[in-house]
Amino acid sequence: MNRFPRAALAAAVLAATMAAVPAQAKIQPIPDRESAEDLAQAMASDRKMVKRAFFSVVPPVGNPAAVSTTKLADFPRRGKSYAILSSGDAARAGERNRSGSLSGANLGPLLRGTRDAVIMRVDLRVPSNANCLSFRFRFLTDEFPEFVNDLFNDAFIAELGNSNWAAAGPSDPTITAPNNFAVDSQKRPIRVNSVGDTSLTKANAKGTTYDGATKVLRASTEVKPGNRTLYLSIFDQGDRGYDSTVFLDRLTISRNGSCESGVIVD
Repeated sequence: MNRFPRAALAAAVLAATMAAVPAQAKIQPIPDRESAEDLAQAMASDRKMVKRAFFSVVPPVGNPAAVSTTKLADFPRRGKSYAILSSGDAARAGERNRSGSLSGANLGPLLRGTRDAVIMRVDLRVPSNANCLSFRFRFLTDEFPEFVNDLFNDAFIAELGNSNWAAAGPSDPTITAPNNFAVDSQKRPIRVNSVGDTSLTKANAKGTTYDGATKVLRASTEVKPGNRTLYLSIFDQGDRGYDSTVFLDRLTISRNGSCESGVIVD
């Protein structure tokens, strides 16, 4: 897959933006750009834990979020639904992978050094006997494999308490995220350039519109009882044409005697 010339890219993006989603689609875009509660409920193991959810940041056009009941890439992990966040068009995640195609760029403005950023905030109720927050996810991208170890270092980040991640800019793939607990073996965000158990392969993206994906992963972090806030972010880096997506499910708050912050293969 080669990067499109600028004119061809613009035409493809316009077509993707204008395309209607079939009424019978099982990957359903979220029409209310102010609310993300449907997504939070779709990924929560217990809906009572979710107080509210909304988008702190969302691109001006496109379908960056969806709730899916379609079995895709080993999702849902439990139950009948899961959440999708995307720097492109979340509703196209299950389309046939056509070489050279786009997953639907949103053309969002530059934010924290990135493009097409989506930040979903989920306010949670943590019971008095709980100490561990976890969820399952799979990161998928159209940047693979041509642009691994390049500037186009799209990433997914999970933060507890507040969101303060930042990218160096379009010409530098560096990402700083001190509150991120969804990290690889090098303590870096899950991204196109990830290594080890969190690296991407073509096989992991089978059945989706994307060219590469991680394995199904589980992110965990310690959490204190009371009202807590989870931030889930995904963004394009280096460009805004080739997009990345994350599937999210089984958001759980529990008692765990050995809760450790980080990511493992689920």
